Amino acid sequence: MQFVVNASESGKMLKQILQNRFHFSRRMFRRLREEQRVMVNQNIIYYTARLIEGDIVEVCLEESSEDTWIEPQFISFSVVYEDSDLLVVHKPAGIVVHPTMGYKDGTLANGIAYYAKKRGESYPFRPVTRLDKDTSGMMVIAKHAYAHAMLSKQMKQKRYQRKYIAICYGHVEPQKGTIDLPIAISPTSIIERVIDPLNGKQAVTHYETVKQLKGATVLSLTLETGRTHQIRLHLASIEHPIMGDTLYGKVDPDPLISRQALHAKGISIFHPTHKKWMTWDTPLPEDMQQLMDRLT
Repeated sequence: MQFVVNASESGKMLKQILQNRFHFSRRMFRRLREEQRVMVNQNIIYYTARLIEGDIVEVCLEESSEDTWIEPQFISFSVVYEDSDLLVVHKPAGIVVHPTMGYKDGTLANGIAYYAKKRGESYPFRPVTRLDKDTSGMMVIAKHAYAHAMLSKQMKQKRYQRKYIAICYGHVEPQKGTIDLPIAISPTSIIERVIDPLNGKQAVTHYETVKQLKGATVLSLTLETGRTHQIRLHLASIEHPIMGDTLYGKVDPDPLISRQALHAKGISIFHPTHKKWMTWDTPLPEDMQQLMDRLT
């Protein structure tokens, strides 16, 4: 990252200017200093040195090679937006986000490692948002620690916005509302979540009917929190489980869709270096559109 010291910053110490502009953590400051990743007018200077208007500051956020390795594999996904700070992708249903005990490869992380390598880049896999294996849609991946820290802070402060589309069983009434039910890990399963008023963490989902179909409803949903399986569990809790969701819904002997009909349609974030709101949107995947057509 590169910037020019402005008039209001003139006379301030380098560390003050960096903190005011980027809100680096102590750990990040220490790493930048120890690895000499900050230059002023192409020179390494003390962090207590005072700068003047017009000075050019460069901050190198490249990762060390030992932090970046994950096996590159070709995985099908599409890039919606990319710059030096972040990558916004559309994850198809059926792809796990990152390696686990059950999925050691073939994940989105492997695919992004492959994508970066083809472009001569290398960075750790730092997802800012996550999706279940069988949920499709938008994801944001930070390319360096600073972007990840700033975007994660946005998530904690509930400044980001995520929009989902779900097709659920039945006609939802009222057609617009909020589900505010705390979620906890099931005492009998490491995968399943449960509604737990005593021990659960707050989870808030806002929904609005987009269209009513034959025995189903298309809902637009926004989240105040990002608990695992939040939308799936919340809709099941009001007796309108998502179609195709065999964990929280019903097992249909003749399913109309092979996975839960849930799609992360759009996301808005405040860009960590451009300092402006950016929004991305993606259309419904083919299988959900076909489901809607069959129920119309």
